[in-house]
Amino acid sequence: MGGSLIEIGRDIIQVLRVYAEKKDITILLIPGGGPFAEVVRTLSEDGSLTEEAAHWMAVFAMHQYGLFLANDELPVVESLDGIEGHLCIIQPYQILKADDCLPHTWDVTSDTIAAFVANKLGEDTFIKLTDVDGLLDEGGRLIEEMRVEEMIEKGIRGCVDAALPDFLMQHNMSCIIINGKFPDRVIDAIEGKETRCTKLF
Repeated sequence: MGGSLIEIGRDIIQVLRVYAEKKDITILLIPGGGPFAEVVRTLSEDGSLTEEAAHWMAVFAMHQYGLFLANDELPVVESLDGIEGHLCIIQPYQILKADDCLPHTWDVTSDTIAAFVANKLGEDTFIKLTDVDGLLDEGGRLIEEMRVEEMIEKGIRGCVDAALPDFLMQHNMSCIIINGKFPDRVIDAIEGKETRCTKLF
């Protein structure tokens, strides 16, 4: 869940939580960095931080956003062994500390980190919730599907971080980009139904 959704994040979570309880499934949520990461980025840009320090502070910013979203009402775990409940927030800081294989640059944000965690869980796809419908073409129209090779070749970024296309290609994964303001679209994607989104594969 991207930081751009911070104002409605808890409302989105409540819809997904009710759905997960009804279907008796577990939804795992990895928080973005939100305004907490923006503070780190600002400090990094003015030279106050090394890339190493900025990386770990930005990852910990995801931890702060996760605590905000949970608000003491949802399980929050720091290990892939501790998953519980119908909607569980995963804090990636300790997971990344234990398997420190991602580059320590601003090319890697919560997008690639979410893909990394999904991959460790054995998943081949994940859903990115943000405040836009997906990737747009030059005419402002939604791109429903795009191969990550094409993204890399054309240097397309859109609303994903620079490292994500390479990570998806290397690990044969896909990503569905959905506007989190419409939780029904998220549920459609979980159920494999057609919905308004961009699928990277």
